[in-house]
Amino acid sequence: MEPLSPVSRMTDLPHKHERNQSEAEHRFYHQFTSYHHAGFLHCQLVSRAFFWGRNCGGQYVYLFTVNSVVWLLLDLGVSKSLMYSLQRDKADPKALYSMSLVFFGISLILSIIIFQLFANQILGSNSYPGIIVLALSVYIALFQLHNRQKVMSIGMNRIKDYSLLLILPSLLFVILILPLFWLFPQALRMQGSYLLYVSVMLGISAFFHFRIVKQIGFRWHWDLPLVKRSYGLGFKAFLSEYMAIMMTRADVLLLKHLGSFADLGIYMLAINFIDIINVTSNMIGVVLLNKFSALNDDTASLVILRKIFVVMILFNLVCITGMAVLGQFVINFMYTSDYIGAYKAFMYLIPAIFGLTLGSLFNTFLWSKGFPIFTIIAPALATLVKLLASSLFIPRMGYLGAALASSIVYPMWFIILMIWYFSTHKDQKPGSLIVRKEDLLGMGSMLKSLLSKSENLRHARRIHQ
Repeated sequence: MEPLSPVSRMTDLPHKHERNQSEAEHRFYHQFTSYHHAGFLHCQLVSRAFFWGRNCGGQYVYLFTVNSVVWLLLDLGVSKSLMYSLQRDKADPKALYSMSLVFFGISLILSIIIFQLFANQILGSNSYPGIIVLALSVYIALFQLHNRQKVMSIGMNRIKDYSLLLILPSLLFVILILPLFWLFPQALRMQGSYLLYVSVMLGISAFFHFRIVKQIGFRWHWDLPLVKRSYGLGFKAFLSEYMAIMMTRADVLLLKHLGSFADLGIYMLAINFIDIINVTSNMIGVVLLNKFSALNDDTASLVILRKIFVVMILFNLVCITGMAVLGQFVINFMYTSDYIGAYKAFMYLIPAIFGLTLGSLFNTFLWSKGFPIFTIIAPALATLVKLLASSLFIPRMGYLGAALASSIVYPMWFIILMIWYFSTHKDQKPGSLIVRKEDLLGMGSMLKSLLSKSENLRHARRIHQ
């Protein structure tokens, strides 16, 4: 079968300029998608705070927190394994998508049953009306299918489709919520907004279903050995990612039970600022997993990773500086003074930002090696520490205690991942991740190039005018 991955295709291309064109396309769509997706996330934050206030905003984001936990249980990590299967095994996309459709149906049925039976235990007694509980059940299954569509798109070198799948849900929601919000009854605006988001996700998933069917010439192909291998590999990915999700959301779940929806709304605003920063790390991680899986060379991979670390650290510093200088003004202006506590929570979360972004990138490097068992153990240990720290800090400090727990745990997670890797791979040295002079010179050259292009663009506009 023809190799489908962008990396494997690049190695077979006879001309250097074609290879550079493919790499440039990856970089362009990666940058475009990262920045625009972050912008749309920010628009969602503004609309949620402005329209709903702290209490309803807390209820709204709690639905997505529950989804982030439950869908992973139903997906069992297969979404992560699809890219690995396409890269290393050159698996048939028709068989992979057939499997995805079958398990979308199974997940839909299971999620409906789960929330019909245990909604009060999971969501709280009478916290949400029945239609929202049903919509959450549908959204969990849709979110699983949507993620598999994204992974298959990038694994098949459909970078444009991957970018659209990432940004369209937030983009369309922001466009639609502004006029439609005022048509919802005042007491039902949070519920109406959530139903709108689920409807948007349904429409996007349906559109890309037919698009993928056309692209791969889809015919039903049930490959049982492939299903078994996908779930065998996926189960390790599931445990690793599930523990990582629990590590990042354990404090949210505890804050909901030990605090209030108002506290949760403030804390989630600070968390969402970090999520916007982490979008860049996650986007880079997807591309790196694709590249590392095909590269299969630790020395070369660590060189790439070191350079990405430099970019990520500088990006973090720029975002943190901007928030430190302008954060209070921005929150007061865009979110009202009710949310000003999010500024202090963000400042408490600064160590967490570096631990989470750099740790996620290093974890992606480990995933490319076949999802080793320690990528499960490390976040499990970190989750346990976070539960203990949050249980100690939240009753005394509220949402600031949750922030403090995160700033302890995320750097710890990153450090223990590195200790394990370099202690088990003696041929690799920790010094390979220490920034070199040439890395900084490379960054300088890149900045000069960007400034030069920007100046040329402004000059061309002046001539045109």
